[in-house]
Amino acid sequence: MKPEEQRVLGILATIFGAIALLGSWIPFINYLSLFIAIVAFILGIIGLIVNLKKRKTIAIIGTSLAVASVVLFFTSQALYADVYKEYAKEFNRSYMNTSASMEREEKSGLTDDTFAWTQEQFDALIEGDLDNKGKGGTTYEDIINKHGKPDSEFDFTLGGYNTKKITYISIGDKTKTVTLTFAKQDNGQLLLVQKHAVGLGLEKSKQQNDSET
Repeated sequence: MKPEEQRVLGILATIFGAIALLGSWIPFINYLSLFIAIVAFILGIIGLIVNLKKRKTIAIIGTSLAVASVVLFFTSQALYADVYKEYAKEFNRSYMNTSASMEREEKSGLTDDTFAWTQEQFDALIEGDLDNKGKGGTTYEDIINKHGKPDSEFDFTLGGYNTKKITYISIGDKTKTVTLTFAKQDNGQLLLVQKHAVGLGLEKSKQQNDSET
């Protein structure tokens, strides 16, 4: 009959091995469990050596738990690595799709589809008599009805007349602008007195006072 084993090291190895085994499958905590498993393995080996000619039951159990913890650690690491890799791929895919979408929106934002002016339409505008508050000129209402609201407009006084200046702008591969100035009649109607365009294929600026000279 073999003498009783010295159980202290075996018990410690078993306790540490059990703790390591419980934490080996939990992310991040399993690194600490690996360290505990190594300690348990060392204690188990020492327990086996000390009890070389005695019973080694508890030392064997502690050592086995330590080995199982190490195996579980590397197995879980391999599984988590696949999960992390798949997550990284999905994140990169989503990031690229989002970036591409934002780039498309940015490009589309640079191209103003609401700008519908052509050189022919600009040339067809009639400048009225500046000295007669734009009499005979194209009306503000007609332009708004055809081309929509301008990108900017402001009122000011020119030559003692109440006037309004509006601007249509398109920012894309080529900047285009149409700037129109209206004089206000006594009845409140706005009539065109000056027009200026850039980027419609031919820069054109016509002013009533220039034509008079």
